Amino acid sequence: MDNQLFLIVGFALVVVAALVAVNWFRGQRRAKQLRAIAAQLGYAYAEVGTGLVDSLSGSGLFSHGGLHAGQATNVLRTEVEGAAVTALDYRYTTGVGKNQRTANQTALILESERLDLPAFSLRPEGLSQKLQGAMGLPDIDFPEQPGFSSAYVLQGSDEAQIRALFDAEKPAFFAQRRGLSIEGDGHRLVYYRERKLVSPKAMQSFVEEGLAVLRLMAGK
Repeated sequence: MDNQLFLIVGFALVVVAALVAVNWFRGQRRAKQLRAIAAQLGYAYAEVGTGLVDSLSGSGLFSHGGLHAGQATNVLRTEVEGAAVTALDYRYTTGVGKNQRTANQTALILESERLDLPAFSLRPEGLSQKLQGAMGLPDIDFPEQPGFSSAYVLQGSDEAQIRALFDAEKPAFFAQRRGLSIEGDGHRLVYYRERKLVSPKAMQSFVEEGLAVLRLMAGK
C-alpha cells in the first residue's frame, strides 16, 4: 500500500513538473516571437512591464486580480498618429483555493490628446452580467440600436456624457464587431478581447484594430 501511494504521489509530481516545463517553454517561445515581431515593426520591446499594472489600476481589466498582483509581460511600445501605443500580455489570478483561476490575455493601451472620454466600459453581454451587479451600474441601452444593445453591456457613472459619446455611428460599428472589450477614461483607451492571447503573427492586425477604435472614439 505504501509503495502504491508512493508511486501515485511520484507520478502526480512528474505530471505537474511536466506541465510547468511545457508552460515555461511556451512562454519562452512566445517571448522570442514577439521580440522578433517588435524588431520587424520597429516597436520597442520589454520582457516585463515593471510598474505598468500599477499605473493602470483604475482600469477594470487591470483590477481583475484583486488581492493577487497581475503581471504585464511581452510589452511592445510605439507611437502612431500621435498616440502612445502599448501592447502587452496580462496574467492575473482570481479566486482562492480550489476556486482559483489564472487567465492570460493581450491588451492594447492607447493614449492620445485626441481623446477626451468619460469613464466607461463596454463588454460583450454574456461576459459582463456579474460585473454589472458588482459595479451597481445600469446597462446603458440604445433602443434604436437593438443589435448593439443585445451584444454589449455599456456602463459608466455619467450616463448623459456616455450617451453623447455613443452617437449612431459607434453602436453600429460595434454591432458589426462582436466580442470586443474597451474601457475609456480621459485620454486613455484600453482595447482587448476577454481572456484572449493574440498570436505574434496577428499582433500588427491587433494594433490596427485598436487604432481604428481610437479614431472612432476620437471622432476622426
